[in-house]
Amino acid sequence: MTVDFVPAREPVPVHLYGMWAGRRRRSYLAALALFIGCLIVLGLVLFILVPPLLPLIPKDLYGFLPLLAIIALLGPVLLVARVVHKQSPMDLIAPGRRLDIGMAFRSALVFAVPLLGQVVWSLWTGELVPASAGMGTFLLWMPFVIIGFVLQASTEEIIFRGYLAQGLRVVCRNTPAMVLISSVLFTLAHEGGDQQAVWAARAQIFVTALFLSWLTVRLGRLEAAMGVHIINNILFIWFIGAEQITLPGLFQSLDPDPPDFAGWTDILTFVGIHAVSIGFYWLVGLRTGFVERGWAGRPSARAQQA
Repeated sequence: MTVDFVPAREPVPVHLYGMWAGRRRRSYLAALALFIGCLIVLGLVLFILVPPLLPLIPKDLYGFLPLLAIIALLGPVLLVARVVHKQSPMDLIAPGRRLDIGMAFRSALVFAVPLLGQVVWSLWTGELVPASAGMGTFLLWMPFVIIGFVLQASTEEIIFRGYLAQGLRVVCRNTPAMVLISSVLFTLAHEGGDQQAVWAARAQIFVTALFLSWLTVRLGRLEAAMGVHIINNILFIWFIGAEQITLPGLFQSLDPDPPDFAGWTDILTFVGIHAVSIGFYWLVGLRTGFVERGWAGRPSARAQQA
């Protein structure tokens, strides 16, 4: 099923675009079927092409393969949105407005502060140790790591807080249900690790997804959530590391596979850390208008033109 192209000539909250454009539930079911078909084709192509090429790929590049697999999903999502709903890419990010890269940068800057605070504390307590890769290797790969995570995190935001949220809002007719279901699906999409702290990891991803969904609904666009997602992933790789994504960083966790929640102390610590991080972001980034309006409370040039 296809519909006529409905351009957003006025600002529309990204999660409400499907409702604003008069989309029907069955159009998203058709889109889901087409997306699954695209994934099957993409999976077959990767299954056929990647194994023969794997021996030719330098081992230093293996860490980028998970990122490339996620980035490859952007094509099918944009294709489905275009074919089924006649949507442009900006309709999945900020309908009726221009892309505000400055908002993403400011959002990342604010969220980086509490994250770096956690890094300093972990260094003080000895939980982090210098990574095995030298500074030269880190600096060599740093631009590629940044580009890779910018594309990877942006792709996930367009999928889960963009297109999927639009469809769920049409299907559920309820924003809290949309936020909850998209956050659960985001958590399930990150399953597959064999770490001990499986429930801690799930809680971390789920809380992050809820925060990103709330941020998107509050601002009506994706750029701020993209900034948070990008800086979270980059700093995690640089200062903690992940077994699934072997990219060079500055530090790594002394215990790469810590145990799961061991009791109320661990749970309360988890809650406290996230409350401080989200609270800081709200107080410094949102309440002051810094993330949305730019430096010194003035609207950014792009926001003025939007």
